[in-house]
Amino acid sequence: MDHDACPYFGDNMDATTPFLPEEQKLGQIQGENAEPGSTSSGPSSKEFVFSFRGKDVLHIPLPIFNVFLTIMTILGNLMMVVTLPLLSQSMTTANSTDEYPVLFFSSLWFPLFFFLLVGINKYIEPTMPLRPTVSHRTMILVGALNSMNGLLVVYASDPSRTSPQLQSILSTSIIPFTVICRFIILRKGVSRARLVCTGVVLIGLFISLEPVIFSVDQPKADGDVGSNSSPSVEGSSGISHVIWPFVFTLGFLPLGILNSILERELKQDDTESLIFQAFVQLYSTIIIWGLFWTDFIPGFGAARSPQEFWDNLSHGARCMYGQDPECSDAVLYSALFIIAYCLANLFIFLLVRFAEGAVYLVVVQALVTPLGALFWTLFSSDPSFHWHPVFNLATGFVLAGLLIMVPAVVMYNYFGAQERKAEEQRAQASTSDD
Repeated sequence: MDHDACPYFGDNMDATTPFLPEEQKLGQIQGENAEPGSTSSGPSSKEFVFSFRGKDVLHIPLPIFNVFLTIMTILGNLMMVVTLPLLSQSMTTANSTDEYPVLFFSSLWFPLFFFLLVGINKYIEPTMPLRPTVSHRTMILVGALNSMNGLLVVYASDPSRTSPQLQSILSTSIIPFTVICRFIILRKGVSRARLVCTGVVLIGLFISLEPVIFSVDQPKADGDVGSNSSPSVEGSSGISHVIWPFVFTLGFLPLGILNSILERELKQDDTESLIFQAFVQLYSTIIIWGLFWTDFIPGFGAARSPQEFWDNLSHGARCMYGQDPECSDAVLYSALFIIAYCLANLFIFLLVRFAEGAVYLVVVQALVTPLGALFWTLFSSDPSFHWHPVFNLATGFVLAGLLIMVPAVVMYNYFGAQERKAEEQRAQASTSDD
C-alpha cells in the first residue's frame, strides 16, 4: 500500500498555530500538522507534534519524521516478506498444503491490533472523535482491494505455480500499476525529475534481481526459502505456465488502485488515519473469510470437499496455536508475521499521509526486494532458521542494486520537497496579488 496529494503541509507553520480537531489527535500515534498560519512570533517550521492528553510533549521537524517513517516502512515490510514464507513453509506438512488457513487465521488479528491502537490513541487524546470521517463504502472498497491482493498473490505464489525467480520480477509491476492508477483516479502525474528517480529505482531493482533472473550463484536446496539456498522448483507447465504468472501479476493491480485511494483519503485534513486503518482491516478480514469458497475452485484452491476444507482449517489452527508438534515453529512465525504486517501497514498509512504519496511509497517498498535477498545471504531456513552467511557474485549484484536505489529514493523525496516549496510560493504569490 502508498502517496502525493491536494492539501500539503506548508513549509511555514508556526508552533503556536492552533490545531484542527484531526490534527489535535495524534500526538498519539500519528501526529498531524497544522495548516500554514501567518504569525509574527519568531521563526516558524513545519513539524510533527506529539501531544499527550492535550499537552505538546515532542516536536519533530517533518523532514526528519518522514525519514523515520520511511525507515520503519522498509523494516516493517522487510520483516513481513521474511516471515511470510517461513510461516507458509512451517504450516506445509504431509497433512495439508492449503494456503487459505494462513490468510484466515492471520487476518483475525489485524483489526484487533488497530482497534487496540484506536483505544490507546483515545486515551492519549480524549478529544479524538471515534466516528470515521471516510465513508464506509470507501473503507469497504479498500478492504476488498486489500483482500483481493492477498488472495491472488498468496495462491499464485506457490512455487509450483509461479517460479520464485519470476515472482521477484513480476512483483515490480506494483510501481507502474500505482503510477497509472494514480493518474487515472487522482489526475496526478509524476514530475520529470521524480519519474527519472522512479526509473533509476527500477534499474537498480533489476540489477539486484540479475542473479535470480539468470540463476547466478543460486544453489539448489529443496525446501528452503532463502536466496542462498532457494528451492529448486519449476513453475507450472502447459497453459498454467502462463495463467498463474498472470494471476500473480494481476494481484498487484488492486494494490495500485488501493494506494491511489489511500492517497486521496489520507491527505485530507479531517481523516483520522488509525480509525480508517482499523475499519479497513475489519472489512478486509470479513471479506477474506467470505471468500472461503475460492478454496473449492478446482485448480485454484486446495479443498476438494467441505470435509477436507474443515480438516485444513483445523490443521492450520493446530499449527498456529501450538497444538501440533509437526508444525510447532508456526507459532513463532505466525506471531512475527502478524506483528510485522500490522506495523508495516501502520507505517504505510502514515508514510502516505505525511510523505510524497503513493508513488513514493512503492518506490520505498522496492528497496525491500534487494534487502530481503541480502537478508537471505546471511541466514538460511534449512533445516531450521539459522545464521549462515554466503557471499558470492549474487551478493555483489544485490549490493550494487542497493547502491543505485537508495540515492534515487533520497532524491525522489528531495525533488518532492522542492516541488512543494515551489507550489506553496506560487500559492502565496497568488494570494498576495488578490
